[in-house]
Amino acid sequence: MRKLKFKHVYIVLKKELKDIFRDKKTWIVTILLPALFIPIMMYIVIGGAESISEQKISETKIAIIDEGNNAKFINYLKSTGISIVTGLQNPKESLEKGDIRAIVVIPSDFDKNIEEGKNADLTIQVDMSNMKSSNAENMIRGLIKEYANNIVKERLIAKGIDPKILDPIAIKTENIASQSKMAGSFLAFIVPMLLTLWTATGGMGAAVDLAAGEKERGTLEPLLTTSASRLSIMAGKYLAVTTMALISAIASLLGLFASFSLNKDMASLNADFRLSTTAIVVMFVAAFFTASIFAALELALSAYAKSFKEGQTYISPLMFIAIIPAYLVMYKMPNEIPISYFAIPVFGTISIFKELLYGIINMTHIGIFVFSSIVYVAISIYIAALMFKQEWALFRV
Repeated sequence: MRKLKFKHVYIVLKKELKDIFRDKKTWIVTILLPALFIPIMMYIVIGGAESISEQKISETKIAIIDEGNNAKFINYLKSTGISIVTGLQNPKESLEKGDIRAIVVIPSDFDKNIEEGKNADLTIQVDMSNMKSSNAENMIRGLIKEYANNIVKERLIAKGIDPKILDPIAIKTENIASQSKMAGSFLAFIVPMLLTLWTATGGMGAAVDLAAGEKERGTLEPLLTTSASRLSIMAGKYLAVTTMALISAIASLLGLFASFSLNKDMASLNADFRLSTTAIVVMFVAAFFTASIFAALELALSAYAKSFKEGQTYISPLMFIAIIPAYLVMYKMPNEIPISYFAIPVFGTISIFKELLYGIINMTHIGIFVFSSIVYVAISIYIAALMFKQEWALFRV
């Protein structure tokens, strides 16, 4: 068996990268798509969340069913600026259709009971399957609570009692987190998942094309007859796939920073957020190891596949290997992450990213991650090399 020669590895790597970058689809899938995905996704997610959570009171449409003549309370609701829709034939049907957010049912004796110093009941009808309707309930409850507090204050004043007696303790909340830490916590929620996902899957297209694709085009056999050993050919292709995965990760990271710069609501957070040089280096190292592991596995599966389509079928499930750990770690704070996670592929990468974004550089965790990653990279490269050495695997019929 011919040995590995770095000269041949470099020639194969150069040739593969040149072929990859000639394809316009590569630029779209590997660079453009990751760069645009995060800004678009964040715009949609944040915009959608704001439209639900920051619902303006003037845009909240409600209907009122007044079973008596409760003009005083209705006038109060009007004064708050909430949109009261009148003339509805069937308010409940309008609520179900989403034309209005809620219905306030006022009993006939509501104002009378309030004036007589008694308690009164109100009914708020909402559609809990509609988040905007559910939010409208909280908004209306807040308005009613304010109205009730004013009534209590009036009753206490009428009896010569200071209304402040109802609030003997004034609670003040102070946020000790800096703007930089707040920005880091926001980034740590979503960035590790997206960055790991693109690092793990960024080389998929190249991996499928460089082995299964070449089999289908009939160009792999001539390459194997050259003076370069199969190990050198595999190494060159492997480095090409790893390079594409890292480029994809960098493109997604640039897309993230672009989304912060373009979104005025996030720009203030971004202005105070800083990553140290050490954190950036560790982040790149983590991305490199993740890309290296997945690149070898993807190339091995591609070498085993008989065709381009079959290669895609084999490699696609690897995406779930990246997604599932991401969701399991997403909601954990750095101090809640088990130390064992740092020794597990993907789990370790996401955990390291999360710590770095929180400004934590734990050398023990980094050491565990690096050592275990070296082992996993060696195993995955061995599997890829095995696929290129075995005739039964490389030329299946």
